[in-house]
Amino acid sequence: MGKTSQVPSYPSYSGGTIKVNGQKVATVKKKGDSINSSYNMPQTERGIYDYAQNALLSSLPNINVFSPEVQQGINSQLDAYKNQGMQTINSLYTPLLNNLKNDMASRFGNLNNSMFMDNLNNIEDKRAAAISTLAQNLLAQRNNLYDQEINRRYNYLNTMNNLQNQITDNMFKYLNLASQNSSSGNSYNQQAFAGNLNAANSQWDRYMQAAQLAMQLGMFAL
Repeated sequence: MGKTSQVPSYPSYSGGTIKVNGQKVATVKKKGDSINSSYNMPQTERGIYDYAQNALLSSLPNINVFSPEVQQGINSQLDAYKNQGMQTINSLYTPLLNNLKNDMASRFGNLNNSMFMDNLNNIEDKRAAAISTLAQNLLAQRNNLYDQEINRRYNYLNTMNNLQNQITDNMFKYLNLASQNSSSGNSYNQQAFAGNLNAANSQWDRYMQAAQLAMQLGMFAL
């Protein structure tokens, strides 16, 4: 009985790979005593990631700082709002004053009378109240423009952050898939090794049984 069973060699580490449109995007492999995972970011995705990262880096320090250009733009809008308000007030109260003057002149021949002064004071009081309201609205509009600018900046930064997070999520998703492929390969290798080892052990047992039987038959022959 010269035959001996061949013990299967222990399987080597099985790496994992994920490809998208034929391009390798994620790999898991063993190098020395380390298991290395790598993600090959596509060029377009890298461009988006780098742009978002640079946008965050450059924008964060000045998130609440208003440059002279931004301040000038806000002031221009406030001036337009104020001019439109004053134009509305003047278009309303200037004709009232002119009508009052013409009426008093035609009725009394002059403006030096108590009726004119009473009506004039009444109109001026209303115009002053309208101007005061405009000033309050102008302050509210100023705060609103500042809030809009701040909100626009934070929305922009949130968009950049979401882009980065989405790409990072994709990276970990593909790395996890590559790791799962590696785990599946190693699990298959372990099962195949165990099966081959059992088969080798069974064959060895049969050889041993045959050898023992041969020895017993030889003893009987003597």
